[in-house]
Amino acid sequence: MRLLITIVLPVAVLSSRELNGGHGNSSSGFDRRIECKEMKLKLNRQSALLKGTAQLAVAGIFTRIIGLGNRIVLSRAIGAEGLGLFQMILPVYALLAVIAGLGLPGAVTKMVADRHARGDLKGQLQIRSLSLGYVLASSLAGAAILWAVLSLPLDLIPDRRIFSSLRLMPAAFLFAALSSILRSYFQGQSNMAPTALSQIGEQVIRVSLGLAAVFWLLPRGLEYALIGIVAGIIAGEIACFGILLTLTPGKKTLFFPGKISRLMINEMCLLSLPILVIRLSTSITQTVESLMIPYRLQAAGYSASQATTLFGQLSGMAMPLLFLPTVFVIPLNTTLVPAVAGAVALRLRNRLDRLLSLSLWGTMAVGAASAAVLHYFAPVLAGALYGSTASAYLVASLAPVAPFAYLQFTTAAILHGMGRPGIAVANDLAGTVISLSIIYGLTALPGWGIKGVICGYTIAFTLIALLDCLFIFHLARKV
Repeated sequence: MRLLITIVLPVAVLSSRELNGGHGNSSSGFDRRIECKEMKLKLNRQSALLKGTAQLAVAGIFTRIIGLGNRIVLSRAIGAEGLGLFQMILPVYALLAVIAGLGLPGAVTKMVADRHARGDLKGQLQIRSLSLGYVLASSLAGAAILWAVLSLPLDLIPDRRIFSSLRLMPAAFLFAALSSILRSYFQGQSNMAPTALSQIGEQVIRVSLGLAAVFWLLPRGLEYALIGIVAGIIAGEIACFGILLTLTPGKKTLFFPGKISRLMINEMCLLSLPILVIRLSTSITQTVESLMIPYRLQAAGYSASQATTLFGQLSGMAMPLLFLPTVFVIPLNTTLVPAVAGAVALRLRNRLDRLLSLSLWGTMAVGAASAAVLHYFAPVLAGALYGSTASAYLVASLAPVAPFAYLQFTTAAILHGMGRPGIAVANDLAGTVISLSIIYGLTALPGWGIKGVICGYTIAFTLIALLDCLFIFHLARKV
C-alpha cells in the first residue's frame, strides 16, 4: 500500500495541477483522505485492543472472585491436606489437556489473526475445522492411554486417594480441548466476547456444582470429596463448550474443512510444535513438582501427612495468592497475540513499539504493586481468605518475585505474536531445568525444606523473563 501511494501520488499531483492551472487543491484533498483513512484504521485497531482487554478483564475479575470464593470454602471444608491432594491432581489434568490440545490453540490464534488481517474468511474457517478434528482425535487417544496407564501398578503416586478422580479426567479434557480451539478462533479475529462469556459460564457451573458435590460426598472421606471437585470441573468444561458452540457461526462446517493445502498443514505444525513443547514443559514440570516436592519433604524429615499438608499450603494457598493479580495481566496478554501478529505482518514498527511498551511496563507495574501488598499484608490476606495464617510466611517469601512471575506471561505472548514461540520454549526449558535441579537438591535438606522450592521458583521466573525480554528487543528492531 505504501509503495502504491509512493508511485501514484506524484502522478495524481501533477495531473491535478495541470487540470487546475497549477493549483494543488485536489492533491491536498487526496492527502487528507489518505491521512483520515490511516487514522481511522489506527483508531479501530486501538479500540479493538482496548475493548478486548476490557472484556477479558471484567470476565477475569468476575471469575477470579468466584474462584477465590471457591478456594476459601474448600480450604475450610477439606483443609490443607485436601488441597494438597487436589494440587496433585490439577497438574495431571493440565498435562492431559495440553496433550489433547496438541499446541494448536496458540497456532490457531496466530494463523487466524494473519488471515483476518488480509480478509481471508475461507482460510479462517479451514483452520478452525482442521484443528477441531485434530484435537478430537488426540483427546480420544489420550483417554485410552490414561485408562491403560492407571490399570498398571504405580508406586510413584505419593497418595493413592487420587486414583478415582484421575479416571474421570478424560470427560473434562475432551471438552476443554475443543473449547480451546473455538476460543482461539475468536481471539484471532480480535473478538474476545465469546472467550469472556465462556469463562464466566464455565466458572459459575464448575464452582456451584463442584461445591455441592464436595459437601454431599465429604462425609465419605477426602477421596470422595475430590471426586466431587472433578465432577464440577467436568460440568464446567461442558458448559464452556456449549456457550462457545452457540456463539460459533457456520456450525455445519465445524468438522468439514474441505480441501486443505499442504502449506496450511505445514504452517500449523510449525507453529503448534514449539507451543506444544512449551506447554508440555510447563505441565510436566508441574506434574513432576506435585510428585517430587512431597517426596523430597519426606526426605527432609516430614511425615507423609505433614508433607502433603505443607505442599497444600504452598501450591493450594500461597501460589494462588501470588498469581491472583494476574487477573489484570492475562486479559492484556490474550489480546496481545493477535495485535502483535497484525503489527508484525503489516510491518507497523511504531505500533509494535507502543504495544511492547504498554504491555511490558504495565505488567511490571502490576507486579511491583502486588509484591508490596503481598509482602506486607501476607498474614492479613492468608487469615482472611483461608482462616489460618499458616501459609503467610510462604506468601511473603514469594512476594518479591511477583514482577518477574507476571512478566514471563507477557513476554511469552509477545514472542508468540511475533511468530517466534520457539524462543519462548527454549527459555522456558532452561528455567525449568534449573528450577527442578534446585528444588530436588535443596528441598531434601533439613535446613531448607520448602524454602528450597521458593528458591527454585525465584531463579526460574527471573531467568525466563529476562531472556525473553532480550530476544523481544532484538526481534523488534528487525520489523
